[in-house]
Amino acid sequence: MKALLSGFLLLLATASYAQNSSSAAPTDTTRAAETSSKSEYAPGEVVTPDGKLVKAYFPISVNGFEKTISYYYSHPEVRPFPKPHFISVDKIRSMTVRGQYSETLALNGKSLHLLAARLVDGPVELFNFAEAKSVPLPIPIPGAVLVPIVGIPYTKNHWYLRRGGELVEVKRGKFEEQISEYLSAQPELAAKVKGKADGYHYQDMVRIIGEYNQQAGASAR
Repeated sequence: MKALLSGFLLLLATASYAQNSSSAAPTDTTRAAETSSKSEYAPGEVVTPDGKLVKAYFPISVNGFEKTISYYYSHPEVRPFPKPHFISVDKIRSMTVRGQYSETLALNGKSLHLLAARLVDGPVELFNFAEAKSVPLPIPIPGAVLVPIVGIPYTKNHWYLRRGGELVEVKRGKFEEQISEYLSAQPELAAKVKGKADGYHYQDMVRIIGEYNQQAGASAR
């Protein structure tokens, strides 16, 4: 009789544990489950225009994205492979993946339909969007603003600058004139750009804006 009672109590305990386990919240797999270095996706966060935070596996790029991106709620490299979800970049305010910050840009109050990668942060922010469909090696930009970035197809990329909340697009055909005027607060740097000095051309914008911000920070101290 005691054995029968003990078995019955054990059965109840097991059923109770199973019920509690099934009602528990699922584990947030994006916190611990990193993707491989070859994957085009990694754990990241998106902030929507209304301030909602979404955690999932988002694409990695310093080239930015146009119109729509794909993403996964579960690990994209684990079988059974999940189906991708899609979202318009206009439904994204910003995205951060492995420290790379990107933002959907608007010019003169109108969306450019571009989720551009911010390559330099500071008094002047530098954003990049490249038309080529490539996913380069991600490089942490903060603290390494003078390091050349691998993977940007400069012949098809677009630079955007933002200072004091105002966004401007860099005009490739008027690069020296536009940027030397934009950076006129630092005459020596502006002169290098206008004079087409080595290392201060269109493809050197990361270096140019990084140098400008460093000097601006030094003069502010």
